[in-house]
Amino acid sequence: MKRRMIARSLLLWVGVVAGPLGAVGLTGCATSGYDHLVTNDQHDIHRVENYLNGLTSLQASFVQTGPAQQGDGHFTYAPGRFEMVYEVPHAMRAVARDGHFVLRNADNGAVTHLSLKRNPLGLLLRRPVSFDGDVQVTNVSRGAESLQISVAEANNPSQGLLTLQFADVRGKLTLVGIQGVDARNHHFGLSLFDVQENQPVSEDSFILPE
Repeated sequence: MKRRMIARSLLLWVGVVAGPLGAVGLTGCATSGYDHLVTNDQHDIHRVENYLNGLTSLQASFVQTGPAQQGDGHFTYAPGRFEMVYEVPHAMRAVARDGHFVLRNADNGAVTHLSLKRNPLGLLLRRPVSFDGDVQVTNVSRGAESLQISVAEANNPSQGLLTLQFADVRGKLTLVGIQGVDARNHHFGLSLFDVQENQPVSEDSFILPE
């Protein structure tokens, strides 16, 4: 049961469930981009875009939080794609690229294919990453040595919300968290630790599971 819950919480977030957004509150006509935001917010969004587009890779340990269970493993990101390899509660591997998300459960061999074309997670996989045009920036918030932005599809915000969390130490950003809320208000999050940037990554990491 615990193994099934981990996989289900991940799949819920990437869009296997659809419906009204409810508590997220992104209904109605959306405002594209971030020109409507105050100057400080626009500046920080530019910083995030420059940071993400300046990465050749990012590798980290992760802890996943979901509706009922947790998992952990290794996260590898390169522009336009990422891989998640689970160690706990059991072996699973997920790859997102080219508008697709594929999860393979090593426990039973099951493979699940999902589309990211109408999912906020797909916004992170754009090359280059841009939060203008058909993207709506819904929130920018700052803390002690931290920065967080939330984004959604401008034309269809009810599909969900993606929140990127960064350490912001002496002006240097580091991605440390990815949070999502799907169309039925299911929450999913990754906390990233021991982050290493711009290290060599094998392209084998981004081969879709079969």
